[in-house]
Amino acid sequence: MKPVIGITSSIKKETFRVYSNVGYEYIEKVERAEGIPLEIPILINSAIETLDNLVESLDGIIFTGGDNIDSLWYGEQPLVEQSIETKLRNEFERALFFVAKNRKIPILGICRGSQLINVLQGGSLYQDISKQINTKIDHSGAGRKLEEKQHLVFLKKDSFLARVYKKKELSVNSFHVQGIKELGESLKVTAKSQDGIIEAIEYKGDFFMQGVQWHPEGLDDNLTLFEEFVSICSAK
Repeated sequence: MKPVIGITSSIKKETFRVYSNVGYEYIEKVERAEGIPLEIPILINSAIETLDNLVESLDGIIFTGGDNIDSLWYGEQPLVEQSIETKLRNEFERALFFVAKNRKIPILGICRGSQLINVLQGGSLYQDISKQINTKIDHSGAGRKLEEKQHLVFLKKDSFLARVYKKKELSVNSFHVQGIKELGESLKVTAKSQDGIIEAIEYKGDFFMQGVQWHPEGLDDNLTLFEEFVSICSAK
């Protein structure tokens, strides 16, 4: 039986209607990797028991990209005010993360999702890389397409990603303003970009939890990451 992979969503507010929104690239990659993709809507009034029932039905969770993590969680005032929709997402995903962690459900964090893992493990973020780091790399990817590669990342030897990709370096896309600053508890850095920005983290605990800063769902040659994740979820 194929594993069911939950994919977190965002709230998209338009004039006519408010939508639950998830990038189709995530769905497509999970399906191609022989998993069953299932969108997880943001549940505003759900008790922990409800989230526990939800997580129980899943074999793995992908925490997707999106807006900023709440900087108050790591003791800093936000540089940019958050929308109500982003605040709702942050609160929901924080609760979802801890329920999933308690159940030892395999987790893959992508971009914002990787930052979420780090912060909820006690780490912190650069709120604006372009203002806080001296770098010539445009990590924000402004005006670029999802499939457009922008810089290299260097993989740590013997890391999960090095085993998956069978390479020492990757050319990746990049669409993030924020980045990991102080590393969270029980995490290790497994990839960095040329300017030293942390591009991947791995959990040192007793279940699978991996974060990547780029968007592998937008790159055809990154399908192997989803295949490996689905395989891990199958064996859960």
